[in-house]
Amino acid sequence: MAYKSSFTSRGFRSGLLNPYGAEIFICILTSVFFLIASYNKSNFFINFKYYVITFSKPGLMLVAKPFDITNNVLVFLSNFKEIKNLNISLEAENSELKNKINRNNFLEYENLRLKKLLNINEKNYSKKLIGRILIDPYKNDDFSFVIDLGKKDGLKINDIVFNEYGMIGRVLELGDFSSKVISLYDQDSVIPVFSMETKQSFFVKGSDNKLLIKHFDSLFSLKHNEVLITTKAAGYFKEGIKVGKVKKTLNEVYVEPFAKFSDTIYVYVLVFEFDKILNF
Repeated sequence: MAYKSSFTSRGFRSGLLNPYGAEIFICILTSVFFLIASYNKSNFFINFKYYVITFSKPGLMLVAKPFDITNNVLVFLSNFKEIKNLNISLEAENSELKNKINRNNFLEYENLRLKKLLNINEKNYSKKLIGRILIDPYKNDDFSFVIDLGKKDGLKINDIVFNEYGMIGRVLELGDFSSKVISLYDQDSVIPVFSMETKQSFFVKGSDNKLLIKHFDSLFSLKHNEVLITTKAAGYFKEGIKVGKVKKTLNEVYVEPFAKFSDTIYVYVLVFEFDKILNF
């Protein structure tokens, strides 16, 4: 028995109503029609193409929607990764710029302070000592610390203690070889200050994590982020040491100190002998 090809029986079977042949003929005819329509500029073909596009647009949009969503998700993930890398880069750059600003501010104030100290040093009115913060196992608060300088080094009560960022506190108790320092954050700490931009004098008092402004009524007249420095209003402080900057919100005005004793191990102590000025 001879094998009968399905292709022959399907594609070349005699008869005018061969379904497969009719399908091929219709496809060829449709292709020729669309080919002619794409090049022909008559109104009929233009209107025909318009109606075809109009009626097929919802279906095409529906089919394309999942691909569009997938593409948007991929683009978002790609952009998110780039934004994350950019954010890391900007944070590193921001940190570096902050350090440069702090160094520049310190050098500016150090230059101003040293210019003033030059004349004082000629009369032996003051000196700057370098000390180290000691670990105190008996300390039960976060607002005081001990340094390895004392009476033998020439320290006195209320001598200013600071680091490269600004004032940290003042000497509260003296020993022969060590001293207890009360920080700006302590509630018993009251410092006379001067605002660099608005040119106002007042006092700041410690309050846990910030400094409160005392003896000054027009709080909101101060400028946001303006720098405060020490003055000699109280009679035992040396002027020109950075203290902090003004922070303004809708409800309050306070001062954020520049320096914390946790910033560094080593600190400076400015020994200023006011009695020599009085006797000069």
